[in-house]
Amino acid sequence: MTFSSPAAHPSPNRAWTVLGLAIALFGAPALTAPPFQALFERAGSLHGAIFVGQSCLWLLLALTLCVLVCGERAPLAAIGLVRPRLSSVATGLAVGVGAYAVLLSIAFGLMQAGLFDNKQQSAAVLDWPLWLRLYAALTAGVVEEILYRGYAIERLTALVGRRWIAALVAILAFALAHAPFWGLAGVGVPLFGGIFFTALYMWRRDLTMCMTAHAFIDVVSLVILPMLVARP
Repeated sequence: MTFSSPAAHPSPNRAWTVLGLAIALFGAPALTAPPFQALFERAGSLHGAIFVGQSCLWLLLALTLCVLVCGERAPLAAIGLVRPRLSSVATGLAVGVGAYAVLLSIAFGLMQAGLFDNKQQSAAVLDWPLWLRLYAALTAGVVEEILYRGYAIERLTALVGRRWIAALVAILAFALAHAPFWGLAGVGVPLFGGIFFTALYMWRRDLTMCMTAHAFIDVVSLVILPMLVARP
């Protein structure tokens, strides 16, 4: 696998593309099925099970990229995965600061309207050890952006020929992927987050920027703020 500059949509090998999209869009929700949950429980502890579950997301990413390169015969650049640039990282951090403030305001507004409630789930996540929260934040930033933005949007566009359809499907899949853990009352922020990052990716097609911004938001939420609040 080699990194290069962004490429135009290569003609899809439909069978492989459909397989890749199935993994990218529905792989994460499938991990919440009872057979997988029983497998995770063999880790011996709750935190061990969560670690295995997060690691399986990286496995889904590896499978998706394998389908792209080996099955579809397309380069990584076909999904916007190019050599990282310092400017993309810097812009991603700046975007992350702004996006965090906006999403925080949206979450507060939805809570006031009774349309968003994630207190129980948030409390459970904040009970995880620091290393596990950091691992989950980085996993979300990298894996979710590649699967739901880069791969889903680019390969769906190549398959159906309509970029807006690809974007809509990616947004809905991203939001619904959060439903098994956060519940339907907790997908409001992921939905708005999905809309934001989808629009950002379609505007700049800079996956590094999107991954940096996403990871920044999750690291602040799961690691930095809890550490500041915990200080005496």
